Amino acid sequence: MGKSKYFKNKEDFVKVMTPLFDKLKTDPTVGPAVAKEKIIVRFEYNDPDASVTINAKDKPADPKEFLTYAWDVKTPEPDVIMSNSADYCLRFWQGKENPVLSITLGKLKAKGNVAKALGMLPAIKPAYKMFPEILKQSGRKDLVV
Repeated sequence: MGKSKYFKNKEDFVKVMTPLFDKLKTDPTVGPAVAKEKIIVRFEYNDPDASVTINAKDKPADPKEFLTYAWDVKTPEPDVIMSNSADYCLRFWQGKENPVLSITLGKLKAKGNVAKALGMLPAIKPAYKMFPEILKQSGRKDLVV
């Protein structure tokens, strides 16, 4: 694998992505739509190596949340695992990557219930507009693609 075009290291990547996941878990539009899918997705990233598990199947303890996420955990067992580069992740969450085409081209690898994961795409579409704003607010305008 190559070196990231956008991230210095894992800590940088996690610091950039965490505000997005924090927003999504409580967002009144995205949160309920994703939770309705009742799915657990693990994203495994490389360059730098990291993973995040998004749990939209189990009800969160906090009533203000619709889903939970955790970095670098092996439980709960995911319904689907999506593997791609951290750079792909940055572009994806800004709506710049097509996951169906990416699977075909091998830029995105998927194991498990891929159809269910792809069915979640309409639910997360509002995040494509949120993420560039989150990047700007956190002083990372340089990452808006």
